[in-house]
Amino acid sequence: MTGLGDPAGERLAVLLHPTPGASGFDPAPDVTARSGLHLLTFERPGYGATEQEIISVAGWVDDLAGYLREAEASARERPAHTTYGGIGVIGWREGGIYAAALAARHPQLVDRLALVAAPAPSRAANGHPVEGPLTATAMSEQPLGYPDRVRRMLATASTQGDAGAVADHRAFEERGASELRIEADTLILYGTSDPYATVQDAQWYAHAAPRAQLQRVDGGADIIGRHWQRIIDFIHADATRA
Repeated sequence: MTGLGDPAGERLAVLLHPTPGASGFDPAPDVTARSGLHLLTFERPGYGATEQEIISVAGWVDDLAGYLREAEASARERPAHTTYGGIGVIGWREGGIYAAALAARHPQLVDRLALVAAPAPSRAANGHPVEGPLTATAMSEQPLGYPDRVRRMLATASTQGDAGAVADHRAFEERGASELRIEADTLILYGTSDPYATVQDAQWYAHAAPRAQLQRVDGGADIIGRHWQRIIDFIHADATRA
């Protein structure tokens, strides 16, 4: 786990990485730094230094929910008595599968969900994306240093070879990964030139999330960098406090 943004921020958010991917990736550090968010990123088994194991989407997000509830309890006990209340969850690419499952399985925990260039589980289970996270249609519009940060993330993700990606793809094949009902306010961003996370995938998530808004933007996997401010603004907006 890696923390980004403001460690004293009263709004807690989670960013879940693609397949392959690793914790610590920040799409636009200057935006994150001034966001007021306490942003946590997590590695799934087999990525970086995380131990290899067989996982299910449901099992992994349940473990994550337990960790987040402990973080909330710990924050309440600090001298400042920080109360996070509901949290925002951002899923990029295949990370969106886990993010959606977290929101669906733990509706009292997640009040805002952003799915960014996220394929449906059935598409993710059928193979690797045509377009990787480094490919960009308009690199000049990316935040400064974005390609280097993606390369570092991918290098960290491959420390144990393809163990993390193998575990992810096995998890995506499970039937439960495709059964969702999401109550949280949801933003679904998908790219006009994305051959992997298409409008059909966006509509699949929208069907599971009655309070979803779909937004079509230029680009593909790279849209997380160019639209990071929009995503952060959504996670902050009208956040429900417990």
